[in-house]
Amino acid sequence: MLDDNGFFGPYQYQGWLLYAIVGVLLLALIAGWYVFVVRFTALRLPPEARLALRGRPAVDLPSLRARYLGLIDDVAMASERGQLDERAVHSRLSLLLRFFVHETDGVDTHVMTLADLRETELPRLTGAVEQFYPPAFQRLHPGDPARALETAREVVRTWG
Repeated sequence: MLDDNGFFGPYQYQGWLLYAIVGVLLLALIAGWYVFVVRFTALRLPPEARLALRGRPAVDLPSLRARYLGLIDDVAMASERGQLDERAVHSRLSLLLRFFVHETDGVDTHVMTLADLRETELPRLTGAVEQFYPPAFQRLHPGDPARALETAREVVRTWG
């Protein structure tokens, strides 16, 4: 054996490129896992603390009210035409009210669960969403779209 220094390079092993690629992918997977854990397991502030951190944004409340009342009327017309069933009406109204409050007060109500809403100081929104939940999520629970539409309009008209 001429020039034998006891070292055999990786090219002499069969499939060395595959092992190198698998090793790099495993390292990337481990790094991604750490990023995921840090990003998605961070402590969330309670709703009151999130509310305190946000300042009230300057909004044109009359035009915002008019826009959302128009959107509620669109839901009413779609319901009357039979394009939306009771579940869809309640779901859309819940979403519209959440976005309305988000745009007026800056609170992330559009991503809050009902339990999160109950912890906030937004009783009118919470009451309306509580009214919309059973018909929106339970197939056999009868809902009253006319009552839900009036509740949504009342919340928008009296907000602020």
